[in-house]
Amino acid sequence: MYNSILHWNNWSEGLAFLTIQEKTQNKDLESIFSRALNGRVLFKNHKALQSDYVPDHLPFRAQQVTSIAEILAPILHNSRPSNLLIYGKTGTGKTAVTRHVMAKLNETCIDKKVQAMFVYSNVRMAGTEYRTLGDLASNIGLKIPFTGLAVSEVLFRIQNHIKTQGLKTVFVLDEIDYLVHSYSDDILYDLTNSSDKIAPGFMSLIGISNDLQFKEQLGARVQSRLSEEEIVFPPYSAEELRTILNERAALALNQSSYSGAAINLCAALSGSEHGDARRAVDLLRISGEIAEREGSPELTEKHVRMALQKIDQDRVSEALRTLPLHAKIALLASLNACKNDSPNASSGAVYEKYCELAKESGLEPLTTRRVSGLLTELDTLGLITASIVNYGRYGRTKKITPQITILIAEKSFDSDDTIKHLLAKTKN
Repeated sequence: MYNSILHWNNWSEGLAFLTIQEKTQNKDLESIFSRALNGRVLFKNHKALQSDYVPDHLPFRAQQVTSIAEILAPILHNSRPSNLLIYGKTGTGKTAVTRHVMAKLNETCIDKKVQAMFVYSNVRMAGTEYRTLGDLASNIGLKIPFTGLAVSEVLFRIQNHIKTQGLKTVFVLDEIDYLVHSYSDDILYDLTNSSDKIAPGFMSLIGISNDLQFKEQLGARVQSRLSEEEIVFPPYSAEELRTILNERAALALNQSSYSGAAINLCAALSGSEHGDARRAVDLLRISGEIAEREGSPELTEKHVRMALQKIDQDRVSEALRTLPLHAKIALLASLNACKNDSPNASSGAVYEKYCELAKESGLEPLTTRRVSGLLTELDTLGLITASIVNYGRYGRTKKITPQITILIAEKSFDSDDTIKHLLAKTKN
């Protein structure tokens, strides 16, 4: 009886505590929503600072706009445009310019009653060859199942559809290097080698890549077909970024809600590192969000520095979480190969560790060429550095140096059971 009363009292006390906790939490939420309703609103058009926003005016890219427009213009008289490769570091305007030109060209085609189709797919976002082809299929009016077909069958159906409908298509593959690193260049060969199979229709490819060395990773059979034309986008200077940010701020933020010093700092921080307009715009957006949450009447340099710290933390975590499984394993192999106070390891040692971890996970290891591509992608993301060391007559090798710690990997991969299991082995 005594134990029952004690149990009841403990349960009642616990319930009372939870009730108090719930009330406190609700008050906190009400306070947040009240500040949002009654505080100073800095944004008038939040979308103008989103990563997928394409402005009508693209400063300092007139030459690239003209070049892409001239390459695609033959479609207006039903001729196939040349295939095109576009290179440039992240945030140099490659995607924005390409989509801007395609949108304007599509308007002209509609106005002049030219039957043309323009399809865009971000390969990294699609994730697989199947889904990339699925993007193409759905945009040209072809239904394919979400899964279940061989890639070759999907490609055959697309080719047959283009042929029977006589479609004139431009297909943009953004982050095309991801497709080659994760799979191979076979699908690109099939797409570029399909002219005879789809006549009287045709398809031109535009590949967009952040990797300036991407072309070297293609086989000779694909290189000659895919890179009929090439355009390189240079990084923006700090002064150019300042102009871009001023234009975006005028579109996105209320007048007198931001300081010129804050805009200058955003431009300087982004320009001094990579000339990355996307990063600069993200920095401005997050700075505004922080200032607005604080109820500040103005976006200042303080908010920019707070946003920079947040972006740096989020960038690494997001990059790690969104890696393909084999890229995660290659990264863990790099961490494992560089244990015992060794700052770096040869690519051969990393590949041996990769094979060991892949087999431990029940996966078939990729070839050395495919893993080399994954390491190049990790280098591009700043998660490792992969530098060539020349030993003269003894040849040369690639040295891999991780740029993150095991602790960072653990925090980022905490929801991936496969990687958590391998991390336990990597630490031992």
